[in-house]
Amino acid sequence: MNGYMTNGTYQYLETLKNKHSISPFILMHNGVKAVAYYEDTSSSIFETSRDYLVLEQVGELTETGFISLSHIPVTDEGRPIFELNYKQKVKELSGGVAARLLRPFRGNSYILLVEWEDPKDYHAWKKTNPLPNKKEDSYIAGSIYTESFQVGEDDED
Repeated sequence: MNGYMTNGTYQYLETLKNKHSISPFILMHNGVKAVAYYEDTSSSIFETSRDYLVLEQVGELTETGFISLSHIPVTDEGRPIFELNYKQKVKELSGGVAARLLRPFRGNSYILLVEWEDPKDYHAWKKTNPLPNKKEDSYIAGSIYTESFQVGEDDED
């Protein structure tokens, strides 16, 4: 299974969603940007797509809630170790509705996508320092960062 992601205005991404019968088709937004994500076995519908292999999945994604996207750059040599560790961590994740570990087809930045029922669950998880860090994990190739998004209707229409 592949995961496909792109950025755009919420309105544009919503027209793509309405044009295709893909479910779930996750539209997420924050004060800075809007992102669309879906999974399929065929090619991406996006003109400019970030393509991923879904390495591990837990739960079913819904089109409501709150999503965090953790961007984790991994060295080539460290990929097997990272993948083994994080496949297990995804399985053991608590508080999330659904989770995906995504390996990029291009580049070295994996995505840990977690859908939360409530932002409070995300903030509680974040306090446990769940992500690797460059000082302790030699397979990390750069800075790790996490973006958070509201899923569903954009109130700013």
